[in-house]
Amino acid sequence: MTVTQLRNALVVITGASSGIGRCAAHEFARHGARLVLAARDDEALVSVVQECERLGARALAVPTDVTRNEAMENLAERAADFGDGRIDIWVNNAGVGAVGCFEDTPLAVHEQVVQTDLLGYLRGAYVVLPYFKAQTSGILINTLSLGSWVAQPYAAAYSAAKYGLRGLTEALR
Repeated sequence: MTVTQLRNALVVITGASSGIGRCAAHEFARHGARLVLAARDDEALVSVVQECERLGARALAVPTDVTRNEAMENLAERAADFGDGRIDIWVNNAGVGAVGCFEDTPLAVHEQVVQTDLLGYLRGAYVVLPYFKAQTSGILINTLSLGSWVAQPYAAAYSAAKYGLRGLTEALR
């Protein structure tokens, strides 16, 4: 997709309230895309929507927890409604991390990292692929990191999730 084709393209970004997601939202906004921005932080989402609108984009905030199936289904439905039935680009970007000795980090924290950083992306792909297939086009972007190639001893669950995300991405391709 060229920069020109981004004008009015419907772009969904998870983890849009900060970091890479927020920067991506700004960049897509500068190119005239319609944005559906998702994250858990309602207030931050409203702020990002306002920033994108000041850049000339139409944007919609959809508070979303990527660890919940029904929340991701809702995100896809709201995005398609906002995009007049289309979703052109889906950016799986939501992420969390836990740094510390593996055995000193509570198991629930490790599980939350895998739920968000791997299974959240799987859920995103699962809900958007039917739209892509029906319209015979679409771009799925999974945000990877160095942790996808180099294991990080003090971030075991993050490394596991990102290595798995590399496999998921390749399998879907």
